[in-house]
Amino acid sequence: MLWLHLGMPKTGTTALQGYVQQNGALLADVGLRYMETGRRRHEGQGRLAISHNIIAFHMNQTNQPMDMFREAMAIEYEAHRDQACLVSSEMFYNCDLTKLAQVFAEIPSRELRITYYCRRYSDFLEADYKQRAKNGRLGGSATDYVRNLLDRIKADPGIYSFSAKMDRIRQAFPGVAVSPLLYDRSQMVQGNVIDDFMSHIGVSLPDGWVADRPSNPSQSRAASEAFGIVTRALGRQASRRLRRRVVEEPVMIRRFDVLEPAERAWLDEFVARHDVPFQQEFFPERPQLFAPVELSEDDQKFRRDTAQEYDALRRASEIVFRMALEN
Repeated sequence: MLWLHLGMPKTGTTALQGYVQQNGALLADVGLRYMETGRRRHEGQGRLAISHNIIAFHMNQTNQPMDMFREAMAIEYEAHRDQACLVSSEMFYNCDLTKLAQVFAEIPSRELRITYYCRRYSDFLEADYKQRAKNGRLGGSATDYVRNLLDRIKADPGIYSFSAKMDRIRQAFPGVAVSPLLYDRSQMVQGNVIDDFMSHIGVSLPDGWVADRPSNPSQSRAASEAFGIVTRALGRQASRRLRRRVVEEPVMIRRFDVLEPAERAWLDEFVARHDVPFQQEFFPERPQLFAPVELSEDDQKFRRDTAQEYDALRRASEIVFRMALEN
């Protein structure tokens, strides 16, 4: 069986890929093959990449056909079809799925499975905003970005709808079974993505794997925007090195600070209405796809364009700039 893991972004995909890459030999002993096709460059140079982003890069950067990947994928799968074979890239979630399907055209549809984690709409928007901010990819204000995006979603719910995504997957991969998962740590096996995903594809983790890993704290919007300034000034590599350092300052760690409470409630309720068919097909035991967010009293008071938020950005910027000078 070949498992095609589509991401989605901000659902622990990198952590999962890092684990299977670093433990390839151990996992092979328990029946998992992390496919090399799409992780190894065509010229055979360099170390194996952590993910299959090379396939996505090929689709996005060239108009060349997918023949090389298709032929190599078929040969490698034939040699390991008795194992659970895995292909994974978060870039697949938003790529040209019809073109991606060409890579797996020689693999029988009954032997191909597609899976991915679905994250709460508002949580994904917040995580995606912070990632863009840290990478210096936001030109305007947070309020302009959020309001423009919410307007786009209102006009076209398919931008965030899992029902719309499922329709596109099935159109590109007719006859292939699709089994989405919910990105909800409270419902995951052992409370983490790695155990949960491996259980889903029927692979028992090897002895010695410790499931109890602390998750990374969520950087605040102010910290993300401050790192974005450094990214634009010094480059992504320098900014990434700074972000690896643990900063205990409260202003640097925070959740629920991109969307205001009313925006968050509207987004989750609006898109969920369009995803009722998706919820009923794949998660019929749940009264709703995602339980309502329980915001603290402070979170309920959050507003973006306030003196407190401007002060938070100033303090976060001072911390980040000091880190850059010390580095």
